[in-house]
Amino acid sequence: MINFDGIKKITERLKWKQGDEDENWAKKAIDNLMKKLIKHNKQALENLEFALRCQGQQKTECVTIPRSLDGRLQISHRKALPHVIYCRVYRWPDLQSHHELKAIEDCRFCYESGQKDICINPYHYKRVHAAGVLPPVLVPRYSEKPPQEVPPTLAKFQLMEMSGSKMPQNVNMANVNF
Repeated sequence: MINFDGIKKITERLKWKQGDEDENWAKKAIDNLMKKLIKHNKQALENLEFALRCQGQQKTECVTIPRSLDGRLQISHRKALPHVIYCRVYRWPDLQSHHELKAIEDCRFCYESGQKDICINPYHYKRVHAAGVLPPVLVPRYSEKPPQEVPPTLAKFQLMEMSGSKMPQNVNMANVNF
């Protein structure tokens, strides 16, 4: 059972963050997590506090929150996968996506399991540094240079040349603006 001092310690520890993650966003993410854990899984507060204190040096329990319909969590107009959010807040501020994470074998509620609850214990995921994984790149639709529009005046002259017609002597092309 958590007493008042225990809740205070957990709150202080949960407000800790690593790296240069946007501080206001991280605070909102932690506040959101506190509310969810108090509402749905009070034992998870103790489990998370223990996991953060041990920093992966000891075996820890899953810390779960309910899965949303689309699997993502919205915090301050930003949607992301819950386990990515809390791994970013507590362990890897430069984490870009869920493709960089892999659940440890002991995690029973990892995101990939598809269960109704999701483990957000940042020490139940390890970072995958896959060689050859590059950030997304924008690729143009056309590999060739798109055709440029020909001004109508020039198009008429080109048609005349192709048909074998000669340009009238009194036309000066230097004065034609395209």
